[in-house]
Amino acid sequence: MQKLAILAIVLLFVTPAFAQQTLNYSWEDGATILGFYGALCCDTNVSGAQNGFAGDGVAYSCPGAVDGTQYLHVAEDPHSSTPQAFVAWVTGLTDGDVVDVMCYGYDISPDLSPSMRLWGSYTAVGGDVNSYTGSAGGTGDYTAGLGWDLMSDSWVFDSNVGVQDGLVIQVRLYSYPTTSDPNHTDYWIDDLTVTAPDHAVIHFPVPMSPVEESSWGSIKALYR
Repeated sequence: MQKLAILAIVLLFVTPAFAQQTLNYSWEDGATILGFYGALCCDTNVSGAQNGFAGDGVAYSCPGAVDGTQYLHVAEDPHSSTPQAFVAWVTGLTDGDVVDVMCYGYDISPDLSPSMRLWGSYTAVGGDVNSYTGSAGGTGDYTAGLGWDLMSDSWVFDSNVGVQDGLVIQVRLYSYPTTSDPNHTDYWIDDLTVTAPDHAVIHFPVPMSPVEESSWGSIKALYR
């Protein structure tokens, strides 16, 4: 009887509470973002070397994707507060669920802006990616400024007594505080990995269809 009790205790500590799933997304399907907050613009699916501005009119360039050929470009324009790009959304979470995220951001300004880091926010039960119910915070480091840099963070989900069941993964953008012309900073993001319990659903950006991005008149023009 004593041996069985000891075995049960051992199994309790070595058996995970939930099976985990790990999914990767690297923008190879042509999509951009799920949503955004603040002065974020110009979300574009890009490939190859890219040129942009690092704030205060200083030009810089990105050599290409970390994984595959496609990656994400976003910009802050005009510089204002801290824009957020919504790059993933995990729904169906319950109290205590752990969500781990890794993602690359391009940064060549050591210890300075422009830089990026991961952040989280909660969404309402039955809501969409924009149904904000509070910040989930973030503890991960800023990009290091040495080129493509791996950002990572982890969240323990809190349902707020059943009010929320989703976690939005954001890339927060930090620009050089200036109003010079151009009042614009470019950012590049790639190779996103999300780990969550099997009972949750991980949502990544999806390509827009002509119905979503066109007026009714332009849709009818397709059939002339």
